[in-house]
Amino acid sequence: MMAMFMVASATAFAGDSDALKAILKAKTYEEAEALMKSGLSQLANDQEKAKAYNKLVDLAYAKYKKEDDTRITNQALQKNDPVDTEGMIKAGIDALNYAVECDKYDILPNAKGQVKPAFQKKNQDRLQSILKGLYDNGCNYAENSKSSEAFQCLDAYMSACKTSLFSVVPSVQNDPNRGIAAYYAGRAAMQLEKTDRAIELLKVGANDTIQQVRDFSIDLLLYTMGKNRSTKEDSLKFINDVKELYTQYPENEKIYSYMCDAMILNNDEAAVMKIGEEHLAKYPNSVLPHIYKAFLLQNQKKYAEAVAQWDLIPESQPNYVQFAYYRAVCKYNIAVEFNEANADARTGRLTPENEKKFKDQLADSQVDFEKCQELDPDQNTVKWKYLLHNVYTQLGLTDKAAAIE
Repeated sequence: MMAMFMVASATAFAGDSDALKAILKAKTYEEAEALMKSGLSQLANDQEKAKAYNKLVDLAYAKYKKEDDTRITNQALQKNDPVDTEGMIKAGIDALNYAVECDKYDILPNAKGQVKPAFQKKNQDRLQSILKGLYDNGCNYAENSKSSEAFQCLDAYMSACKTSLFSVVPSVQNDPNRGIAAYYAGRAAMQLEKTDRAIELLKVGANDTIQQVRDFSIDLLLYTMGKNRSTKEDSLKFINDVKELYTQYPENEKIYSYMCDAMILNNDEAAVMKIGEEHLAKYPNSVLPHIYKAFLLQNQKKYAEAVAQWDLIPESQPNYVQFAYYRAVCKYNIAVEFNEANADARTGRLTPENEKKFKDQLADSQVDFEKCQELDPDQNTVKWKYLLHNVYTQLGLTDKAAAIE
């Protein structure tokens, strides 16, 4: 019985496996990593795997901290000792990745069914400095148009924040820089043609609490989602994606505009009109639905209805001169159509009563064309001169017509 007890005790309290001992004795990160890759299957249990992965974290973190300490000392003492920034970043990313692997095994029950993480708290605490370093370096790379380096740092930062290791750390989850990191990482991903990842990242930025970060992220998200539309299926997918985004941010008029433009390109003008009514019901002060309705009605030659919509555009609206011009064109076309419908078939003349109506309609368009002349005298935005000259001529205002020839 004593012999049996001793055997059982030896089994229960057996020391580390040879594979783990070899990894723990490694002096360099590269050596430990090679041993880990070759000996993972020889590790005895989950606790040994956690311990082995943590050894890799220790060595990678040591490399990162050594270079980062040199950088900090250089700044504080105005020294210029060499810093292996590339190696530091790689070590930081490796430390994070292996800490996540360590945590997978660290949180599993031991032989007694108990969950007693041995490394989780330590890694959560010490590796936050790496998260900050990746954020700082990534933003610096992004601001200097180094897309590949920016993506390497910031994508690693964003990915680590989502892991179970850091998902319970308030200081990480409440980091106010998360949205900025997502925007820069998404922009870099887009530039590197990593479209799917760019969309994932920019959606995070689109949810940020800072208005400017939200706006920048949404603008780039819309561009990224729509830039590769080569087939009808691509266009339909884009419309559905933007509709989904509009559901999340119904007050965002940039999204509303992209959605309407995509629907018009898909020849779904009825949907644009319908969604315009729905949008106005929620946001009665919105101007965009009136602009889209006016354009569509004008294209359908429903000029009077279009004018009613153009009338709702305030002069404070950016590029108001364009809307004044479109309204003037509608009014001019109303006059032309009236003349064509009522002129005598033989003589081409109007009755005195209809002549007055015709000239009143022309005079109505004159007001808007002259507004365009006032706002855009050099015709940089709209070409008002030709039609205004026609109006003056038909109204007998020869001096005014001559003045703009």
